[in-house]
Amino acid sequence: MQKLKHEPAYYETTKFKWRQRIGFGISDYACNLAYLLANTYLLFYYTNCAGLAAGAVGFMFVVTKFIDAFTDYMVGAMIDRTDTKMGRYRPWMLYGAPVLAVGMVLLFSVPTGWSAGAKLAWAYVTYVIFSFGYTLVNIPMAPIVSSLSASATERTKISTTRTVFSNLGSLTSSLFVLPMVYFFSGSKDATGAALATGYRNTNIVLGIIVIIIMAICVFSIVEINPPTKSAGKSSLIKDIGSLVKNKYYLMFLGEVFFLFLGYLSMYGAMQYYYTYIVGDVSGMSLALTLLTLLAIPTMILAAYLNGKGIAKIKLIQFGAIVDIVGYAILFFTSDGTIATAALGLIGLGFGFRSSMFFSMMPDIFDYTEWQVGRNLGGTQNAIQGFVNKVSSAAASAIVSAFLVWGNYDAAKLDKAIADGVDIATKFPQTHTAINFAFGGLALVSTVMAVVVLLPYDLDKKYPQIRAELNQRNKENA
Repeated sequence: MQKLKHEPAYYETTKFKWRQRIGFGISDYACNLAYLLANTYLLFYYTNCAGLAAGAVGFMFVVTKFIDAFTDYMVGAMIDRTDTKMGRYRPWMLYGAPVLAVGMVLLFSVPTGWSAGAKLAWAYVTYVIFSFGYTLVNIPMAPIVSSLSASATERTKISTTRTVFSNLGSLTSSLFVLPMVYFFSGSKDATGAALATGYRNTNIVLGIIVIIIMAICVFSIVEINPPTKSAGKSSLIKDIGSLVKNKYYLMFLGEVFFLFLGYLSMYGAMQYYYTYIVGDVSGMSLALTLLTLLAIPTMILAAYLNGKGIAKIKLIQFGAIVDIVGYAILFFTSDGTIATAALGLIGLGFGFRSSMFFSMMPDIFDYTEWQVGRNLGGTQNAIQGFVNKVSSAAASAIVSAFLVWGNYDAAKLDKAIADGVDIATKFPQTHTAINFAFGGLALVSTVMAVVVLLPYDLDKKYPQIRAELNQRNKENA
């Protein structure tokens, strides 16, 4: 258990609360830098810089998830059994950051001179390292919110600050990653090995930033509301049995899968869309900027409305409906201006969804503790993290499958763009495949995200559940 340096009243001061909100919030700035680098640029890097086949890469994304299933549970279970002077969660966030940073660099360092088989093997190994580093840092970040405060209102503020910084990480990615890549490549028109060098050096810089930010985060927060210690031994079967009893957690896992399947498929196809459909990859920066910036005011608005008594589930469903409209526009247009405007609309909707998504998680973790008498926040977030990664892999694999179906050939498309040829006329199947990958999959998955949460009513029950948990903690103190 973390040793507190101040009297309990200190941790209720406004000054400390803001220090902790911002200190914790920047952790997702760092995580989102890494997360969106992999989900926005990696597939394009593999196909256009490393020279790997889209089908082989898509298969790799799926296969590596089986390894993640083991590592995610292992880390989550170990977190649930951690008890140190730094607390339960902070050590994992601190010492996992260097692993994540190394993984980021290795991911974008495929030796371009190697054979196709050797390069693919490198991709497999380094993707596993990157995923493990992300697991170490990210798994503790959801359950730690419960330890940062016992107040549901304060947790919402902490989670909202996290989502704001998460979007600022996305904004950094949209504004600076491609310019950095071109700077380190030596030219905006760089291709092949030169472009690969740009991606690698960009990740070296961002990896160092991730380590620094996570260190600042860990030493800015305090676990003042530690979880109940579990009595007796546990096992994988017992833990899973406990989680299956939580119907809200099962709904939440469905929401995780469909929410990120839509969002990440859009990200994964975006560079292809703006390069070959719009014909101007520079327009992608404006699109990403709108997507991330416009989400911030709706994140703050969602937290405000929740504080005024509007249920989290209503806010997340409203945001999903806004996103459905945006994705429908993407699906039916090939116009760059309209698509960019639609992405801004999606950003507005996603602000509601992401803010309440992270705010719902501590409530669901508390419901498990209330139900079975054991805190399994680490394990629950590990499984949620695995589902997130499966969703990410599925998004990349499906986008890859669309490219294979569309007979995607980067060299032919690049030449066509250079010659001023209309892609829709010359390569109609490729054009259709990219449009489907960019908007169609996201549209379907967002509709499913609405459906899986229709029975959710934990918001009504939570105040009584939290009161009972507080009473238990007093009795066990």
